[in-house]
Amino acid sequence: MTGMNKHQIIYADLLTKAWEARELAYPWKSGTKVGCAIETQMGKVAVGWNIEGLWMTSIHAEVCAIKELVGWNTRGVRVAIVSETNHFTPCGACLDWLFQFCTLDAEIIIQNKEREITVYKLSELCPHYPSQ
Repeated sequence: MTGMNKHQIIYADLLTKAWEARELAYPWKSGTKVGCAIETQMGKVAVGWNIEGLWMTSIHAEVCAIKELVGWNTRGVRVAIVSETNHFTPCGACLDWLFQFCTLDAEIIIQNKEREITVYKLSELCPHYPSQ
């Protein structure tokens, strides 16, 4: 693990799962593949990828992964989102889903194409969101 920073070591497994999920993406319109891996309170990991629809409907990677949390009846505590773009955070709709199915202090780990990592608490991304 030489050459890896602290975040890359701590989040390596979750980020690897997100990058693997990203390969399943179907971005036929935008060309942008996104992968997501959500670690639950029970230690399970749900993965998701973006699927772009024919018109305006698309399933974002975060929502694709969240469907598993619903089935497992648990909440996410750590969320890794990866993409080959430079700077990004979850969109407003995905934040809404994350607030509903993750803990307020869930770590949101973003890794870009340069493999740079930024970590937020969910509550930092939308500080005025109504509490659960």
